[in-house]
Order: sequence, then C-alpha cells, then structure tokens
Amino acid sequence: MNTTSIKPRRIRQSWHRPQIVTHLVIIFLILLSLVPIYLTLTISMKTSLQYQHERWSISFPLRFSNYSAAWDILGRYILNTIAVGVIGFGGVLVLSVIGGYVFARMRFPFREQLYIAIIALLMVPWVISFVPAYMLYNSFKFVINTWWAMIIPNVAAGPVFGIFLLRAFFAGIPEELYESARIDGAGHMTLIWNITLPLSLPIIATLAILNFLGTWNNFLWPLITINDQTKQMISVGLYLISGVSGGAGSMEFGPLFAGYVLSSVPLVILFFALGKFYVEGLIASGLKV
Repeated sequence: MNTTSIKPRRIRQSWHRPQIVTHLVIIFLILLSLVPIYLTLTISMKTSLQYQHERWSISFPLRFSNYSAAWDILGRYILNTIAVGVIGFGGVLVLSVIGGYVFARMRFPFREQLYIAIIALLMVPWVISFVPAYMLYNSFKFVINTWWAMIIPNVAAGPVFGIFLLRAFFAGIPEELYESARIDGAGHMTLIWNITLPLSLPIIATLAILNFLGTWNNFLWPLITINDQTKQMISVGLYLISGVSGGAGSMEFGPLFAGYVLSSVPLVILFFALGKFYVEGLIASGLKV
C-alpha cells in the first residue's frame, strides 16, 4: 500500500476542520444578528392579541394596516429628517471638498500644522461641547426650534471628518491630470469640478452615508433644541410614540414596530443605492490613509 498518497489527504482534512468550525460560528452569528430583524418584521404585522399569544411566530392574517397607521404618525418626522439630512449634507460636501482639495493639492505655509489642528477636533468628545453649543445657538433666536438647529451644527462640525476623509483620497489622484488641465488654463474650481469630483464618487458616497446616518440617529440634540412637533426628527418621533415620554400616549406594538420598519426604509434605500461606492470608498480611503 502506498502511504505517500495518504499523508496529503490527512493534511487537507486537518486544514479543513478548523475552517468548518469557523464557518459554523460565522453562520451562527449571522443568524443571531437576523433575529431582531425577524422580530421587528413579524411584530409589525400583529394585533395586540396576536402579539400576546404568538410573539415569536408569524401570525395570520397579516395586519398591513399597521404600516398606514404608523405612517400617519411618523410620516412627517421621516420627511423632516430626510430634508434636514439632504440640506445638511450639501453644506458638508461643499466645505469638505474645498477643504480636502486645499490641503491635498495646494502648498502654503503651515499647511500641515493647520491640518493637524483641524483633525485634532475629532478627538474632542461631542458631549463636552454640548452645553456651550446649546448656549450659543440659543442666543440666536431664529435657530432654536427650527430646522436650522439641526442643519447649522452639522455643516459646522461635519466637514472636520469630511476633510480628513477626502484629503487622503484627493492626494492619491495623479498630479499629471491636474498639470495637463492647468496647461489648458483651468483654475482651481475647474479642477475640482471636472477632475476631482468625477474621480471621487466612491469616497463622496461614503461620506454621504456616514453623514446621513449620523443625522438620522441624532437624538439628544433635536430633543433639546426643537419643541415644535411638526419640525421634529425621526429619532425623537419614535421615542415619543413609544409612550416612554407620554408625548403621544401609549401605542400598540404592531404600529410601533411598523414605525421602526418605516424609519429604516430610507437608510436601506440609501445603502443599496450607494453600497457599491461605499465599499469602494472605504477600501480606497483605507489604502491611501
């Protein structure tokens, strides 16, 4: 019997066993992470009686009317947050692109020192500046209790991370493209619009998703600065309808969980629309940083 053919087979088996265990662990963790999504979707289509007796299983008939009831309450909050996120990201994008281009492509004294000073702001915890920021914006009477209370802080603080992200990406664009455009008489704005932006769609999509996600999950700031419920954000709206604060009274679990599903739909759509660019942007920025 030839023993030389047995050893490679045993070696292959010894290599495959740890991989099987790893794959089983990964599958288990994936299934575990899907349990909250499953419960949210199933509970969102139950009545109170179905929730009490069939909490973990799918109940028939499915109550799709819960979604219309949830939209009647949360629709304004969702639209408010989308509008604030789009307007705020527009300002963040403009300042981030200009700042990233300046620090990546222009040469001037103390450039690196100024860049480090700006990036150092990322190390300051947001909670430290919460009270001074509220006092500042409260002194401007036209800001508090309006959308500007959400937009202005986002435009003021968002470009810090945006400059950090875009500067690393812009620095990796070949200088020959800019030189050839300068020979044709292109200025800085032409270079940004015709060269930098078309080549930076992945990293801009990454910045858009991260910034919009921050606006969508922001809870404490809109809770403090906005009292008018018609102008409130979705995170606070979900808190109010849950009955914890008593602002909108108690609510059945079906419409409440339907509201959770509806509030997640814009984020899911955004990620599926920009997901490919998002992954490419993370990879590219990670390599270039």
